[in-house]
Amino acid sequence: MANLFKQSRSKQKGKTSLTERGASKKGNARANAQVAGLLFGKSKKAADTSETQKPNTVTIEDLDWMGHGVVRGNPMVFVEGALVGETCDIEVLSSKKKVINAKATNIHSPSDERQAPFCPVFDACGGCQLQHIKPDAALEQRDNALKVMMERQLSMKTNVWQAPLAGPRPQYRRKARLAIDARNPNHIKLGFREQNSNKVINVEKCPILVDPISKLIGPLRDALTGFESARHIGHISLIAGDNISHLVIKHTKALEVELINTVSELVNKSTSANGFGIELKLENKHGQIRGVGHDTDIIMNTVNGCSISPSANDFIQINKVVNEKMITQAIGWLNPKPNERIADWFSGLGNFTLPIAKLGAKVQAVEGVAEMVRRAKDNAQQQGIENVEWLHLDLADKTNVEASLQQGFDKVLLDPSREGALTVCHALVKALPKTIVYVSCNPSTFSRDAKVLIDGGYEMEKAGVAEMFPFTHHMEMMALFTRKQQ
Repeated sequence: MANLFKQSRSKQKGKTSLTERGASKKGNARANAQVAGLLFGKSKKAADTSETQKPNTVTIEDLDWMGHGVVRGNPMVFVEGALVGETCDIEVLSSKKKVINAKATNIHSPSDERQAPFCPVFDACGGCQLQHIKPDAALEQRDNALKVMMERQLSMKTNVWQAPLAGPRPQYRRKARLAIDARNPNHIKLGFREQNSNKVINVEKCPILVDPISKLIGPLRDALTGFESARHIGHISLIAGDNISHLVIKHTKALEVELINTVSELVNKSTSANGFGIELKLENKHGQIRGVGHDTDIIMNTVNGCSISPSANDFIQINKVVNEKMITQAIGWLNPKPNERIADWFSGLGNFTLPIAKLGAKVQAVEGVAEMVRRAKDNAQQQGIENVEWLHLDLADKTNVEASLQQGFDKVLLDPSREGALTVCHALVKALPKTIVYVSCNPSTFSRDAKVLIDGGYEMEKAGVAEMFPFTHHMEMMALFTRKQQ
């Protein structure tokens, strides 16, 4: 058996300063453009920030829902890394007629809400963006920004907005995909991508990941170091269930037996030390996954005594506590009754489907990934849940949507990807189910889709934030739409 820690490596200890942080992630500029002028209304005094006079020093007036500092004006200025009340020097990253995107390069008057990032690689890693603000303040200000946005874009009444759903911080994430750079097998890098780059940042452990998978990262890199076949590893997935965790190595060519044995030894040692099972899996280039030694399915409990069993490539809600709160809230808003017909579209592995079906409703679950549909159906049968129709359909296809709606539904739950559910919403305003619950991971596309529903005869009765991804730009939200009385 090879030594677990065969060769030492030089660890990256340097940290980049605020002035060296990369530009915003792809998509931030587009999202800012969508909400400019709508988040906070018109400025009392518009700043002169024309093409010939861009601001170099600004004072931040608000935080937007993505956590950027905002300077009202024409154009509006969105500043990464800046907080409300701070005066800061900025570097302009992009400039359009109505929006300037920038990053703070020097803070002259730090806010009381500013904190030191708790991760040693925060300034370089592309995983988190908001560790510089106290988490309670971040949630409060972003929640308010999103509320104001919805009031302006959708004429939402103030009493519609609900208290945000939140969970533990910082250890909340139960799934991660590690990037690897093994071009030099004797000096492997394992961790996450650098901001706006394909470069891999070495990580010893990740403070937003749950134990025990966070503690695996550094020892895993050391276990892989020195093996030539590490070059054939594409990425490594870590998934923590309620019963067991999986470490899944995606490889494009065969791995050395000694490498596999060494990682198996690490996994067994970690299991003994933590008292929580960890199993090694190998995924080939065709996406087929096999266990090394034990082969136990992951179980993630949800609510109503239900559970899902994801694999490495499945979408899951990565924050256990917030996910359970979202399911409970969705069920409360839907209020499923025995024998009602309910559609759960973009259903995944049945995260919402199974608890709804457990209450006696007849559920149609539609998902676009065939393998997830197959395993969701198997999992439901193992739990004795038979009142679900599982379908593999593309819900961006108008024909599929209209054919499914012909069956007639009392209520509908939507949980689409970031692209939203525009095709579905246009069809729903014709079918007119009495209740729609919309779960969104992209407030911009949600606002677009919600307008279709409102213009088509629905009222937004309740809405609010779910803090699924603390310390990041991402924000989840939920809304309840009810059909207006004719």
